[in-house]
This record gives sequence, structure tokens and C-alpha cells, in this order.
Amino acid sequence: MGYPNLKQSVWLLILFFLITAALWVPIAVLGYILDQPLHLSPYLIWLVTLASFVLIVIYAQRRTERTLTEILLLKPVPWRTYLPLGVSIIGLAVVNMELANQLWRLMPMPEILTDAFRDLADKEKPYLFGFYIMVVQAPLTEEVCFRGVILGGLLAHRTRIKAIVWSSVLFALFHANPWQFPAALILGLVFAWWVIRTGSLIPAIAGHALNNFLALTVARLELFGPMDDFNTVVFFPWWLNVCGIVLAVIGLTWFYRMAKGQEAQVETPVDDESDGAAL
Repeated sequence: MGYPNLKQSVWLLILFFLITAALWVPIAVLGYILDQPLHLSPYLIWLVTLASFVLIVIYAQRRTERTLTEILLLKPVPWRTYLPLGVSIIGLAVVNMELANQLWRLMPMPEILTDAFRDLADKEKPYLFGFYIMVVQAPLTEEVCFRGVILGGLLAHRTRIKAIVWSSVLFALFHANPWQFPAALILGLVFAWWVIRTGSLIPAIAGHALNNFLALTVARLELFGPMDDFNTVVFFPWWLNVCGIVLAVIGLTWFYRMAKGQEAQVETPVDDESDGAAL
């Protein structure tokens, strides 16, 4: 059977954090020697994150019978596919931002997290840095890990629906904070569905990149409030929330109709007919 199953997927993510911690040891030692706070450098933080993702993908590839090409799944899809995907992401971005607003209202975010989010959208830092981190590196690394490695492995052990759900739950938990959990779970479900229906990671990477670009742009331009305090909740007007829901429904329905009748390219040997029909 394929690697990883659910238990192995959990351990794979634990391995990611262990590798990250191990990579920080020499950086911390060097910073101590040079009397420089290297551990606070955002450039080193994301370089270490990139290295950790690369290492666990290589490790997972060596544990499975799948080739690296089969894990990466960078198969082109028709350009028309991106139209409903774009509409879906724009709608879901509004819905997810409002969900985050509700969570912030009920449970203010601690300073350590607000500082991390503020740093990414800080106007004093080059826009291209934030763009690279959120729109290029994060979508590529996270989609290869969660939809290429983990979803691909779970499909060998679970039905499509269960593989989609579990990979999405792990994706949401990976963000390690309740304020991002609902949005990450929703997007994880959608991205996994797109991968299974198209047989390619490219739609998920593109959707992930567009979602992060919208979040970065909204924060950078301070369209819904100042960056000084993330816990200052600015609720969207009702008509914007309605538009978000409508766009999400239209986009997802449009994609479903476009993909209907086509065989999914990512198969699972334990699928049953009801699960196959549902997707």
C-alpha cells in the first residue's frame, strides 16, 4: 500500500517540525557567536521552512513506490478550468475573512501571532518578499506536501471522501492556530477536490496562490482596517458577505459541471460507487 497512511501522515508532519527545529540549532549558535538575532530574521525563517518541506518530500518519496513526477502532479489543465477556480477563490476569500473576524471577536489573537502576520504585510518590508512567501513559496510547498504527498498516500488507504477530509484536517491543524483553522479546512477540502478531479496539483497551487495574494493585498492596503492591531475587528457589510457566498457557490458549481462526466485522474483502490459519484 502507498505511503503515507493516516498515522504516517501525522508522523510526517511531526518530522517536519523536528527537522525545522534541528535546522535552527546551528543558526542560533551562529547568531550567539556573532551577537546577532539571526533567529528573528524573516528571510532565514522562510528559508528554513522551505528546506524542511523539501526534505520531508524527499523522505516521503523514498518511502513510497510513487515517482517524484507522480507526487508533484504538475500536469497541465485546460485554461477554461481556471475561470471557475478564480470565481470560487474570490468568493471563499470573503467568506473566510468574515469567519476570521468572528473568531477574532470571540477570541482575541495573542501578540506573538499578530506580530507574525503583521511582519508579512509590513509596508516597511519589500512587497516582493511578502509576495514570494505567500504567493509563491507557501502554495508550492504546502500543496506538494498536503495534496501531492499526503492526499496521494491516503487515497491508497481510504475512499476519496475520507482522504479529502483527513488531508484537509491535517492541513488545517498544521497552521497551528484556531484563527486560521476554519479557512484552512474549507480551502483544504476544495483544493483536494480539485486535485482529484483534474489529476493535477496546478489548480490547487493556483487557487492557493490567488487566495494568499488577496489576503496579502487586503492587509497591505489596509482595506478593512489598520495593520497596527489585528484584533480590531472590522466586519464586512452584509452585501459583501452575500456576494462572497454567491460567488463561491457559482464558482464551485461551475467547476463541478465542467468536470462532470470526466474520469478523475487520481484514483483510489478502495473507492466505492457512492464516494465516486459524490465527487
